[in-house]
Amino acid sequence: MASEGTEAPPSGPAPTEVINSIRERTIAENSMVVLLQGLQGQVTTVDLRNEGTARGRVVNVDAFMNIRLEDVLYRDRRGQLTKLQDLFITGRNIRYVHIPDHVDIMKTIEGQLAKIHRVRNFAKEGGGRKEYSKKTN
Repeated sequence: MASEGTEAPPSGPAPTEVINSIRERTIAENSMVVLLQGLQGQVTTVDLRNEGTARGRVVNVDAFMNIRLEDVLYRDRRGQLTKLQDLFITGRNIRYVHIPDHVDIMKTIEGQLAKIHRVRNFAKEGGGRKEYSKKTN
């Protein structure tokens, strides 16, 4: 596996993460999972509890630290390499996630928190559904 420092940042904009439930937004907002959510589109390595590793591009991270990777190179505990198109890793099976060297941790966290707050405050700014708004007579 190549080292994290050799990866270039993605050329296009990272896909935007939309957290659907209030519970997930609250969990993400109050934990470091926002940093992992900010890694969408980045190539990273995930060390697993079973002593295996998976290296691939982060597609999605939910509030429970479940991670979906694509174009994965999986190395099992015996060192056997397997190339996978897609891999879903449950949060309970993750030991460690490598943060690429070029990622600014503070900017990533602040950006993800801004996205969460933008979704949370959407209804207050006149957005959202109108059919249940109060009548002013």
